[in-house]
Amino acid sequence: MMRETERGAGRRGLMGFARGVVTAVSSRAKQAKLQHLDVSVLKGESHEGAEHMEPYGMTARPHAGAEAMVLYVGGNRAHPIVISVANRKYRLQGLTEGEVAIYDDLGQKVHLTRDGIVLDSPIAVTVNAPDATLNTDVVINGTLAINGDGVTHNDRNIGADHAHSGVTPGAANTGPPV
Repeated sequence: MMRETERGAGRRGLMGFARGVVTAVSSRAKQAKLQHLDVSVLKGESHEGAEHMEPYGMTARPHAGAEAMVLYVGGNRAHPIVISVANRKYRLQGLTEGEVAIYDDLGQKVHLTRDGIVLDSPIAVTVNAPDATLNTDVVINGTLAINGDGVTHNDRNIGADHAHSGVTPGAANTGPPV
């Protein structure tokens, strides 16, 4: 025969998880260190401001209507914690075993494929860094525009304002930039 404490523990365990739907998101930086979600779980049960525990280094602001997995520590329904959010509408499909991708609702993605890293974006891509170094050959299929102090090659300025030595009038070639 099962004792009352065992039955209570069993009930709390069953009530420890719920699937829900995100109804609103609050991710104001000054509000708290964690994002808060309003979620609707069982019929007639909803939670406002449930903490959203995201994986380290990753964050996302889900759309209302996304699905949520809600954890109730110790079966206590008064303190819900959202541990996962998914949205079937935008989820990437067709990844090969072992591949990883981050993506959004606009069709932007960074895909770690078996053949290399693929960056896809239907909108502009901006890199903000004091310096950027590419240690590889680069092919540009399109227009290259350079806004800045010029172009250097082997530590020599080859931009529009560079000078040449050995200039001879006529059909002769110039010497290298100085």
